Amino acid sequence: MPRDDLGELTALADGHKEQVARDVLTSLGIDVLQQQGDELIIACPVSAYHKDQQRNPTAALNYSKLLFNCLGCGTGGTILWLIATLQDTTVEHARDWLNGEAGLSRAMDLPDLLAMFDSLYTETRRTPLPYYSDKMLSLWFWDHIPTYITGTRRIPEETARRMGVATDVEGLIAKVPRGPRAVIPHRWQGKLVGWQSRRLPDADPGSPKYYSTPGFPREETLYNFPETSGLRRYHRGHGVESPMSSLRHMHHVEHLVASFGDVITDRQIQLIGDTFDEFVWWPDPDEGGWRTVEGRDVKGRHFPGMPEKLSARCRVYVVESPYDGDIADLEEDVVETLFGRAVPWQIWQRPLELRCHRCLRPSHPGERCAGAQPASRRIVLYPPSSH
Repeated sequence: MPRDDLGELTALADGHKEQVARDVLTSLGIDVLQQQGDELIIACPVSAYHKDQQRNPTAALNYSKLLFNCLGCGTGGTILWLIATLQDTTVEHARDWLNGEAGLSRAMDLPDLLAMFDSLYTETRRTPLPYYSDKMLSLWFWDHIPTYITGTRRIPEETARRMGVATDVEGLIAKVPRGPRAVIPHRWQGKLVGWQSRRLPDADPGSPKYYSTPGFPREETLYNFPETSGLRRYHRGHGVESPMSSLRHMHHVEHLVASFGDVITDRQIQLIGDTFDEFVWWPDPDEGGWRTVEGRDVKGRHFPGMPEKLSARCRVYVVESPYDGDIADLEEDVVETLFGRAVPWQIWQRPLELRCHRCLRPSHPGERCAGAQPASRRIVLYPPSSH
């Protein structure tokens, strides 16, 4: 079956899809309790907030669309997301699991089965985002913002509370309780679509530094993106790589969105271009951050950077910062100054020398820092661009 032949996929017999869905549920140890049309009614296997699910099931797997949904806890996602969630793995590994499940070959040959899943979730027909009920977040302590967040990372407490940052005391979010974690929920178009967590200093250093919910939509969404996007345009947006950086400065920088890393997808570029008249990007001070702006050359072929791609949709500027720390390490006045001095992407240049963001000396990783300079000195260091 061709990967992009959605017409043939739509025509696939429902009997085949139903058998695939039933085989998946059986392999996961889930019984089908009822059937209503193309809905296979089951006890919700995701949330612990239900009662008497055997008599009053609230979840269903739609075999026509291969989507899971629970009316009781408001959680849902693709069948691959369901597999990944229950097996505590990634969507990619869930697909590999399907490849290894001999029982799933009864409905159709495995190559055709896997091609069907590929076709369901191509970019031309974007994967439906997972979504969760806010009840899922009540596992964690909302009245206690981790000191790491308000102290070490200097995120204002008001911002942390507004964005729902919480403490997972036991580290249960990572499935293996190995110490406390900070929980950062991610909402998209008003819905909770997942959350990331960050290991706190008191946790086992061997536990994952970052952990996200299965199928976390890092490629299809942006953190702190305006919920009214698509309904109106905004004059200016600002972008950074990390939700932590957005949390640190969103209280004074308008529309400070984060991309979940230095890889900006075409879908994210489309979202930004459809929402803002101009966009200012702050790259992290490392090779990955700079390459996001410059683009990459591979085997004699140039792949344009994010600003060049985005420039077809809106005006794009890039911050020139010689600090060795990223935006989250900097004070508000310095951030505002450098955002204000951003240059058109065409004339942006990576710094010739990085300087310590604390003492202003040339960057000295591993050496003791002489201490912070006054704010006025930090700003004077960077005169208006000569471009």
